[in-house]
Amino acid sequence: MVELLDGADSAEAALKAMVAASNAGDDQAAMLLVDPAIRPLLLPSIAIERYAIDSYFLETRAFGEDKKFRGGQLFHFTLRDLVRIRSIKQLEKRLVDDKRVVFTVLTTEKSYHEEKHIHNVRSFLAIQRSDRWYLFRPFGELTNLLCGIDPWQDTNEPVKLLQVHQSDDEHSNRKNADYELEYRLPIELIHEHLVEAASAPEIKGANQLASRLQRHYDSIVNRAKRGDYQSRRELKDAMDPIEDWADILSGTTASLAPGLLEFAKKHGLKPEPN
Repeated sequence: MVELLDGADSAEAALKAMVAASNAGDDQAAMLLVDPAIRPLLLPSIAIERYAIDSYFLETRAFGEDKKFRGGQLFHFTLRDLVRIRSIKQLEKRLVDDKRVVFTVLTTEKSYHEEKHIHNVRSFLAIQRSDRWYLFRPFGELTNLLCGIDPWQDTNEPVKLLQVHQSDDEHSNRKNADYELEYRLPIELIHEHLVEAASAPEIKGANQLASRLQRHYDSIVNRAKRGDYQSRRELKDAMDPIEDWADILSGTTASLAPGLLEFAKKHGLKPEPN
């Protein structure tokens, strides 16, 4: 476990603390290092992911494997992405102003699909708020949205603000990278837009619903521990409201797409068909 710190004393310290939290698998510590203005965009997705995974194990522990279960696909990988990095090597540092710094780093990350590690070139924006430093990069579903591949967005011609490609051999410090995540606009501009988007009433409502979902699920866990549910059907009935709330929350990230489209057009980018 790592120390729970709300931000860090410097940009470099924030980056170091984020890597330590990620490597330890401590999502609470990692979230406390994410820019507070951005957290509302991540929390609904995390609530769905935590519920989907934890409820499966709760049901299995209580009543064994469900023979009717045929598996499923979970698109909300925000929580997993938050604790994916194992280590970094700093490649570049760019000062935006006295309160913002962009770090380009070479990461070592756990592969999603294989028992191996991969190496990516990523950018982190460090932001000073009051006397503390925080970080921004998109995680999970927000990354997919910026790449134009979010499965929930209602368009076949999204604007791609983030490109994932094999690393450029011309840069010697990138030769060990498997992929590079490259922004088509400065990361600080994207951050500014998302901070504004995060203040929308719809996002506030989604966060309130995410909190309600988590509280309701926690109460179900406590009731399961005291033996309130005598059958799988009773447990599933108790979780029915959560399923409805999860369906609503699943569109939270995709709801940012229209605003991102206008933002991208304003800065000269055009939609691209998938």
